[in-house]
Amino acid sequence: MRGKLGILAAVVELLAVAPLAHAEGDQTRETYTQRIEPICKQNRIANERIMAGAQRRIKRKQFGTVGKQFIRVSGSFAGLIRRLRPVAPPLGYERAVARWLKFMRLAKARLRIVGKAYRQGKDIKAAHVSILAERAGISANNISIAFKVRECRFGRLG
Repeated sequence: MRGKLGILAAVVELLAVAPLAHAEGDQTRETYTQRIEPICKQNRIANERIMAGAQRRIKRKQFGTVGKQFIRVSGSFAGLIRRLRPVAPPLGYERAVARWLKFMRLAKARLRIVGKAYRQGKDIKAAHVSILAERAGISANNISIAFKVRECRFGRLG
């Protein structure tokens, strides 16, 4: 009797959880945007704080400090990507979300290279790679237009 009751309880529990799992998979663009906007907003605020004064330091040729700022902001983007990856993409937009995250990873990697170049005093190389990072950010922004996100848009850094 105990075995049948346990099986019945497991089946009832599975039936109660199945609609919740299915509902998460049926996410729309609007619900996706609502879930990711707070994550992106926190990251945007942190990045603005990290990059405060970077332009001024570049003009003053304080490259060591600027390099550290770019490396820190790259780490911040890595955290953002880690937090966005588990959010289920909207139906029909799985490929777009994957491409969006790919461009974000590319921008993150390039920002790290910019930081390393500044720390080594190679400001010309840093300027070239920062243009590439900006292009990756623009590509990510072009994809994010489909989701109508505001806080997850890349701006000019540094």
